[in-house]
Amino acid sequence: MKNINYMKIRKYLIPVLSVLALASCNYEKINTNIYGITEEEMKQGGLLYGAPFMDMQKLVIPIGSPTESTGPGNDLANTDVMSAGNYIGYWGMNNNWNFNTEATWNFTDARMNYAYQNFYSKLFRAWNDIYKYTKDSKEPTDKEVQAVANVVKVMGWLRATDVFGPIVYTNAGNGDIAPKLDSQETVYKAMLAELKEASQVLAGTTTKVLSSYDVIYDGNAQNWTRLANSLMLRLAVRVHFKDQELAKEYVSFALNQSNGGVIETVAQEAKIQNTAKLPLMNSLIPIVEDYGECRLGATIWAYMQGYSDPRLTANFVAGSYGFESLPPTNDKALSAFAKAGAAKPKVDASSPLFWLRASEVSFLKAEAALYKLTAGDPKTLYEEGVAKSFEENGVSGVDNYLRSDDVKPKDIERNTLMYNKTYSCKLSTNNVSPKWDDSDSDEVKLQKIITQKYLALYPNAVEAWTEYRRTGYPYLLKPAYDKAHVSIGAEEDAVTPERFRFAPTEYGTNPNMSEVPTLLGGTDQGATKLWWVRDGRPKQPK
Repeated sequence: MKNINYMKIRKYLIPVLSVLALASCNYEKINTNIYGITEEEMKQGGLLYGAPFMDMQKLVIPIGSPTESTGPGNDLANTDVMSAGNYIGYWGMNNNWNFNTEATWNFTDARMNYAYQNFYSKLFRAWNDIYKYTKDSKEPTDKEVQAVANVVKVMGWLRATDVFGPIVYTNAGNGDIAPKLDSQETVYKAMLAELKEASQVLAGTTTKVLSSYDVIYDGNAQNWTRLANSLMLRLAVRVHFKDQELAKEYVSFALNQSNGGVIETVAQEAKIQNTAKLPLMNSLIPIVEDYGECRLGATIWAYMQGYSDPRLTANFVAGSYGFESLPPTNDKALSAFAKAGAAKPKVDASSPLFWLRASEVSFLKAEAALYKLTAGDPKTLYEEGVAKSFEENGVSGVDNYLRSDDVKPKDIERNTLMYNKTYSCKLSTNNVSPKWDDSDSDEVKLQKIITQKYLALYPNAVEAWTEYRRTGYPYLLKPAYDKAHVSIGAEEDAVTPERFRFAPTEYGTNPNMSEVPTLLGGTDQGATKLWWVRDGRPKQPK
């Protein structure tokens, strides 16, 4: 074993960690050799990788320290709240921002540039500050660091490709000034391969990895292996309508217990929240409490109210008029009455943001079993997913809930919504109840799986929006702003956008952006479907 100058490291470790505890992003200075510590010594002490790894974790779903809450809060509003979570009705927006943001499907240049930074560029910079040291290293510890960094990278950039489509992936970190982008199909195949490699590295790791800087699993390599395999399962199931053999290959690997297993319990779930190691504040707080612009969405309310679902009160707090909700893509301006009267998300500073939970894994297994990608009983796995979601939300009554066969989500009639009385939308037609019936068609069974998955994924908005676009389920309430489709070149009956477009500034900085329409298989606009959308995706009845 090499001799490490621990006295040098100890002398400077305390002030450096103090900086990290304040969530400083200024890791370029930390990595500079100004104290007489060699690069090798910084590797051994964890300093070389620690700050960028912490930043990576904060950037997957934007979150920051209490002192920078409005920054991460605005970032999350852009990536998840005004966009994905609004489209699928987790949240209703108490503002229309003069119809000039993604909340009403107006993908302005400034907002799309901001979104690309939030989904892709910021994470690239942090990941690359690790990758440039680990990519050519043969040291086992460097390979372990690269493995956990790549799992986080895939977790973050999966959101980027699921929102934009083509991204720079296989050429990322190569030093190209104008890197070539990959199609989404290529991105998914590369991500699956990287997750398999990371899983294999971490499954054989007996020591902690970057534990001083890991706010997800405290350096526990076994939990990182489970996350890598669970994320692999997510990607593999997503592609099965497009490439069944690819899906089977990676579903088989992910679910093979000899490869380290998947997330099975609440204790193993991947989430980020305030810790003594790194003070953080849930980034929903500003748009919920400070601005009063995020309130209970009418779509999730319609499902939970219709199903008598106890998760409603676990996730939302009644306003002065009870569980009043706002419709998706709301066309109303900011209202002080809606701010006070409508229900709002139940969130405090220490509430976690969830990356991947045990209930999702069960629903992934259920869909995989339904389509013969793996062995297992879809009914058992479906009911296991619902039960785990009830456990995750701390509510009881799952047995009675799963016996409910005569319930449907509520229809929204005129005057149902106090703060948008003219809005109406049918949601019950051809919709499903929680009870599983083996005599149903596979299509109805898929609808049940994805509908319950939608309820269990809350508040993971991008993932739920992705699953809707992929499968056509669950049925969603239509946008309140009836001209939203015009902004993205969509058909009049479009329920959500299909993707974000790239800002023109991206085309100006990289000539390879000219390949985007070819890689997309369509125009760079919000109505162009992504690769994993199933053929013949059903349209919900009007």
